[in-house]
Amino acid sequence: MAPGTNRAAIEADIDILAHPGLITVEEAARARERGVFLELSARKGHCLANGHVARTALEVGASLLVNTDAHGPSDLITRHQAERIARGAGLRDPAVQTLFAEAEALARRLAEL
Repeated sequence: MAPGTNRAAIEADIDILAHPGLITVEEAARARERGVFLELSARKGHCLANGHVARTALEVGASLLVNTDAHGPSDLITRHQAERIARGAGLRDPAVQTLFAEAEALARRLAEL
């Protein structure tokens, strides 16, 4: 990813930064300030940085969510699978429960638009 890509996306009017990759602490902190969620990806290949994303987000208090990056029906996952992805990224309770609560709140907010 080109340097500055995450920062430019965070500064735009977005709710979720998909594929944040090797996001910096500064970028994650800015995401927290702007209310931008950082994605833990269920997609093969994109998930390789999930542990880094989770650690960095936890360090600065940024919000996380699990996303499928679905390209077709077979890419969809269950909540149980999403929990396994979050735990595989290094999250433990209560962080896993917080992830789902915040993602559900985001979904409710977006449904009201």
